[in-house]
Formats: sequence, C-alpha cells, structure tokens
Amino acid sequence: MVLGMGLLTRQDQATKDASDILGRLWANESGDLGIPIDVVRIARKLGIDVLDVEMDQGISGAIVKELNADPMIMLNQSDSSNRKRFTCAHEIGHYVRRSQEGSPDYAYLDRRGPLAAQGSDEGEVYANKFAASLLMPELEVKRRFKKDATVVALAVEFLVSEDAMNFRLQNLGLVSAGRSL
Repeated sequence: MVLGMGLLTRQDQATKDASDILGRLWANESGDLGIPIDVVRIARKLGIDVLDVEMDQGISGAIVKELNADPMIMLNQSDSSNRKRFTCAHEIGHYVRRSQEGSPDYAYLDRRGPLAAQGSDEGEVYANKFAASLLMPELEVKRRFKKDATVVALAVEFLVSEDAMNFRLQNLGLVSAGRSL
C-alpha cells in the first residue's frame, strides 16, 4: 500500500481501525475517551467472549472464530493484568483485520518471544499497532504528555507496561529511541 494515493499502510490502517472502534464503542456522546480503555468491554460489544484460561508458559493469548460461532479471546490467566489488557487488544486487532478480509473462521495463538517481536509478520505488526492505538490513543497520550508526565505516570494512567508506553511515546515521536522519561 502506498501513501498519497488514497491507500493506507497496514500500520496506518491499524491506527485508523482502532480509532474507529474507540469512536463507535467507547467514546461518550461528546466524543471524549475515558482512560483507561476497557478492552474487555469493547470486545464484548463486538460480540467476542473473553476468558481467562490456563495456558502454557510463553503463550499470551488466542482468538478462535469457528464457522457459525461467536469469536472467543482466551487470555493466559497467569499473566499480569497489563499484559492481559494488551493481549486482549491485540486479539481484537486480529478480529478486526480478519473481519475486514471476510474470513469466516480462524484461530490465532500468540506466543511471546523474539520472533513475535521482530515485526516480520504483517498480521502481528497490524495487531500490535492496533493494540497500542486502542489502549493508548494518540491524542490522549499527547495531551497528557504535554503536562510533563513521566513514562511511569502515563503507564499507570493508561494501565499498560512502562515498556509499552515508552514504545508508544517513541512511535509518536515524543521521545527518542532508547530514551525514557
């Protein structure tokens, strides 16, 4: 996809899709977003069941959508609440992408590890960008960042890890790579 020709890059599409979901399913009548974002509530509004289940170590979560059945997100019950929130948002990203493609059934199993973070799988890149944009909406992050907030304070406010917030600030051009507040 090429910018400038009316098409969005996959990452730009992920940001747009997350923003559309927030506007449709989360923002109040005046368009304000309440922070932190309740991703389980958003999943349920999309018709997705969310369950905490016992999973093997190294597996963060999964989304399963079988033909003629409602989709289901499974989160590793032993993960931290911040990790589960990001995983849930990530799985919603897979759901949105697959829905746009018209896929009637699918299953994704998300593993932690170096390969998952390399950014070489287009679906994973989309889902990660979607999750970051859903949990840490750009305008809300920038607004709060201007108030001289630290990474720790922002992470606490948005209920995400410090690493996730630091990456978001870097991706939004608010801090340099390798630098945190």
